Amino acid sequence: MKRVVISLIGGLAMFAVSAEQVELASGDGGRAVADTCGARLVSWRPAGGDEVFAMAKSRDKWPAGKQIHGGLPIYWPWFVFEGPEGCKIHGVTGYAEWRIKERATNRVVFALDDSEMTRLAWPHKFHAELEYSLGENLAATFRVTNTDTNAYACTEGFHPYFRVGDVEKCVVTGSDGVRYFWKGEIEKGDRRVWKGDFPCSLVATGKPGYVFEEKTPSGVHVHDLVDPVLNRTLRLSYEGNVKFVVWNSGPAFSSFGGADVPDYGRRFVCVEGATLYRDCAYTLAPGETHVLKLAIQVEKTLP
Repeated sequence: MKRVVISLIGGLAMFAVSAEQVELASGDGGRAVADTCGARLVSWRPAGGDEVFAMAKSRDKWPAGKQIHGGLPIYWPWFVFEGPEGCKIHGVTGYAEWRIKERATNRVVFALDDSEMTRLAWPHKFHAELEYSLGENLAATFRVTNTDTNAYACTEGFHPYFRVGDVEKCVVTGSDGVRYFWKGEIEKGDRRVWKGDFPCSLVATGKPGYVFEEKTPSGVHVHDLVDPVLNRTLRLSYEGNVKFVVWNSGPAFSSFGGADVPDYGRRFVCVEGATLYRDCAYTLAPGETHVLKLAIQVEKTLP
């Protein structure tokens, strides 16, 4: 598929003139689709299973210059509104046109280098790669290298929109005993400790984002998204992040540009592995590479 995409970053246009989609297939019959616009994974159907990701709008309705809600994007070099003054939410990678570096039946590697356009919003040089590989599970690996002569600080995050039967009935594990805050209270310095698993009904009814610290600063962080309506559990294994976020827009989704399905807000939840807020930013020295990983395993929930 070919189209012209215009993204606005800091009031300036970034043109992606040859966007296309890449289809992946695993040996057991699983299928996935990734798009060069933002290197976004837009679909994954495991063998014998249902769609894992939710998309607010079909491909032909993606809004030029605006955030695309759905699938699995990577956001870098800032997450949320942590970038330079006047710049868009979530960095430059989600709005840029990536090139296909490597391609196989069950694997694709996208690459993105700094350009005149990206440097207008982020005045640094970099080389980024995002690899998707498909087997029984789905693996996503983001690598970014500082190709500049000076060090710089970054925040980032995977922002997956997982399809669910009903967000209000889902639960996320891995939150017990960790510090957290609701994003609306960050200015208050509110740092409480969560007890038990996290009910996703909380993010669907007025408090759209909860930010949790990972239990350990390094290693693999595992969270289960338990969905009793679709009768499945998504096991999410993050590596390279220091926080995870549970987010949903609320049922209407109108303030985010609407969706093809009226009740889209009930049909997804985001469980995001991220390094966010400036006090947690990591610094890349010249020539240094940072890696963020996500592996997704789909399991049927026992009756």
